[in-house]
Amino acid sequence: MLTSSRKQRILQRFSRAAETYDAHAETQKDLAARLLRELPNGSGPENILEIGCGTGYFTALLAERFPEARITALDFAEGMVQMAEKRLEDKGNASVLCEDGERFLASCLDVFDVICANSTLQWFDDIGAALVKIGRLLSNRGLFVGVLFGPRTFTELAQGLSQVFGQQVHLPPHDFSAGEHLEVMLKEIFPRFSVQEESRVRNYGSLLDLLDHIRKTGTGGGQLPGALTRGRLRQLDAWFQATHGGYPATYQAFVVRGEK
Repeated sequence: MLTSSRKQRILQRFSRAAETYDAHAETQKDLAARLLRELPNGSGPENILEIGCGTGYFTALLAERFPEARITALDFAEGMVQMAEKRLEDKGNASVLCEDGERFLASCLDVFDVICANSTLQWFDDIGAALVKIGRLLSNRGLFVGVLFGPRTFTELAQGLSQVFGQQVHLPPHDFSAGEHLEVMLKEIFPRFSVQEESRVRNYGSLLDLLDHIRKTGTGGGQLPGALTRGRLRQLDAWFQATHGGYPATYQAFVVRGEK
């Protein structure tokens, strides 16, 4: 069983978005390339765990970078796992599991040289506990690298919705950990660690393009205080034009690294 109804809703969103995710996840792909730069060159690790592999985009990069490594990739959304399995059919060194990341970390008995997670851990119920378990599963010289979205993600949309509804609108990123909080957690686990902010701002051609992107990547799901009717959409569109002259979306991201 999953740990919460919140996580069940997240799972459903990502499963529904599986077939459209790759075509719209430009920021996640950009951050995957950034995360790859945190990994060693040359002769690499023997045993790698990827938490939250999604459609397998980063997994394929790992398999190409470390052809001799055994890669275990997992995701809790069945739709994403199916897409990952198709993408990795020709990668003999990677296997994909349909598993909840927090539950897997709690029960796993293996040891890994590298554990990585791209745009995943911010959705966990307890990031701190997950990081402790990641530290325990790493080998003596093990390395953890990850990208987590931060609380300023979709700031513009949250502000616009708050204006339209006349009250504070809470979107999922508001619950994500800030960089300072991540530093505190990592310091308790890793002798050497770093947290680097890598924020991006993407501009969309229309309000519907922005909202469509969120839906097709599974990253939305905020509880609005009322229906987003056509009238409110027109108000939101006018707010974006008056405030920003367009339709920007901030993606606050943190590249984290921990070394044993």
